[in-house]
Amino acid sequence: MGKRTISRRRSAVYGRSNNSIYIDGNTVRRIQPRFDERERRRERAERESGDALRVPQVSFGYYAFFFLALAVCAFVCLGYVRIHSEITASQKRVASLESTLSQIQTSNDEEYERIMGSIDMEEIKRIAMTDLHMKYPDESQVVNVSLEGDDYVRQYGAIPGKQ
Repeated sequence: MGKRTISRRRSAVYGRSNNSIYIDGNTVRRIQPRFDERERRRERAERESGDALRVPQVSFGYYAFFFLALAVCAFVCLGYVRIHSEITASQKRVASLESTLSQIQTSNDEEYERIMGSIDMEEIKRIAMTDLHMKYPDESQVVNVSLEGDDYVRQYGAIPGKQ
């Protein structure tokens, strides 16, 4: 058997507080039982007796509170499921409307390209100059207007002439 020695070591070596005591050796110490045998028998006898099987009495208030809490939980859960299903239905409606919008935009773009492809700008110029007697403006007829934020100008009054 190994020799048991009690010695004091520094905390820096073993990570313990100063002046800690430990046992050095290769044998296992005997562990003392927590309870002696008599206490264990007495506890076992108490458990096996009818007193341990007795169900505690529960009052009406406890049952009322339990069922009220159960009803509140059921109400909240059903409300959550209803709201979740409404959100899902709304998301499906939005997806459907976005799909319809995309189709309409595509058809609109195709129709615009078809119309722009069918317009002959030279024919419009010929009709304007010959039938409607239009001509290009002179330098004195051109008025430059500064823009303030918009990309077009609305005319609400007479254009000022050069003075």
